[in-house]
Amino acid sequence: MSNQSREISVLVVDDHPAIRSTMVDILNEEGFVAEQAINGHEALQKCEDKDYDFVLMDMQMPDLNGVQVLSRIRENKPTSSKFIFFSAYSVPELEEQAIKLGIYAFLRKPIKVEKILDLIRSKRSLPVLIHMKDDHMRTCLANLLRNQGYQAIETTKLDDALIQLRQINYACMIYDSDSPGVEQDALTSTIKSLETDTDCIATNEDELASEVIERVSRMIDQQNTKKLFYDI
Repeated sequence: MSNQSREISVLVVDDHPAIRSTMVDILNEEGFVAEQAINGHEALQKCEDKDYDFVLMDMQMPDLNGVQVLSRIRENKPTSSKFIFFSAYSVPELEEQAIKLGIYAFLRKPIKVEKILDLIRSKRSLPVLIHMKDDHMRTCLANLLRNQGYQAIETTKLDDALIQLRQINYACMIYDSDSPGVEQDALTSTIKSLETDTDCIATNEDELASEVIERVSRMIDQQNTKKLFYDI
């Protein structure tokens, strides 16, 4: 286990003891520093006292739901914590509010532990969605991105891409400019409706994969510059 993973702090918030303790045990075994909160009020207090790298929180809890907790945290102090929400049920209104508050990801229960570990293993890695039907181009892009430390998620079907966009706040989405216009409109309109920070890069087989990666890097640099500007 690397020193980097040992330095990453994680708060697990869930009103179900078994889920909470299991996740904490697994995270600690993987080398992360995991703590737990039994409800929204305790999570709020812990997040006031400490700036965790990641907060894994059940969307629906009896006292304060995840959106209410995150909203109060945002009101009280600036935080660099990345929030990952999860829920057994679909509540579109809460999901949209959570995304607008800037959550890192939204996952459905039952949760695959591997998915969470992939999301938090390196807080420096940014998620990039690659939506292309061309297997060769998509695989080349994914491999190059992963070699540079990005989290590359691949989709070939429109429905799968839309689900990904609703679940994770991607830094960037790469899609095929030769795909049907209706499909491109569905992707961009979904990003717009969610009001996420996801930027889009259109490409096709005529562009070298290395050139696309350079465009991604420039776009990420621009995003970071904007965030620094607004923080100042």
